[in-house]
Amino acid sequence: MREFVALLKRPIDAAVRPVVRVLRLKLGLSPDQLTWASFVVSAAGAVPIVRHHVIAGLVIVFVGQLLDGLDGRMAREFGLASTRGQRLDDVLDRSAEGILFAAFAAGGYASWSAVGLAFAAVLLVTSIGHRSGIDPGVKRFALYFGPWLGFPVVFAAVFWIHLAAYVVGLLVLDCRFQLRMDALGGDLDTVASRAAAEEVAERRAG
Repeated sequence: MREFVALLKRPIDAAVRPVVRVLRLKLGLSPDQLTWASFVVSAAGAVPIVRHHVIAGLVIVFVGQLLDGLDGRMAREFGLASTRGQRLDDVLDRSAEGILFAAFAAGGYASWSAVGLAFAAVLLVTSIGHRSGIDPGVKRFALYFGPWLGFPVVFAAVFWIHLAAYVVGLLVLDCRFQLRMDALGGDLDTVASRAAAEEVAERRAG
C-alpha cells in the first residue's frame, strides 16, 4: 500500500516542486504556515455551505486541499519533516473536516447522526493510520460528489469506507505483532512466561 502511494506521489511531487520552491525560497513560508493556511481556507468553506451556497463552499474547500498538499511536499523538499509537524497536520486536518461536516449537518444536507458517525470513523482511522499505513483519504474529497449523489449517501460512504479501513488496519497491526512474537519464539504469553521464569531462576541462583 505504501509503495503504491509513493509511486503515485512522484509525478505529483515533480509537478508542484516549482510552486513549493517559490513559496519557500521567495516568500519564506514554512510547512507549518501552509498547514495553518490550509486549515483556515478549508474551514472558511463552511460559511457558504451553511448559507446553502454549497458549490461556492466546495470551491473554497478545494483551494484548502491544494494548500494541504503543499505542506508535506515542502517539508520533504527542504528536509523540514518532523513528528511535531505531522501531528499538527493531523490535528488541523481533522479540525477542518469536523467543521465542514458540521456545516453540512447545520445546513440540512445530512443528519447530525450520519455526519457524527462519519467523523467518528475518520477519527478511528487517524488513530492507527500512521502505524498501519492504511488511510482511504476520502474525507474532504468525497464531499465533491455530494451535489450529484446526495450528501446522505456521501456521509454513509465515508462512514463505511473508514470503518472498513479501521478494521483492516487493526488486522494489519495484529499480524505484525504476531510476526514479532513468532520471531521471539512464541506468542505473548510464552515470551512473558519465559522472561518470568528466567527472572526467578536468576534470583534463586543469586
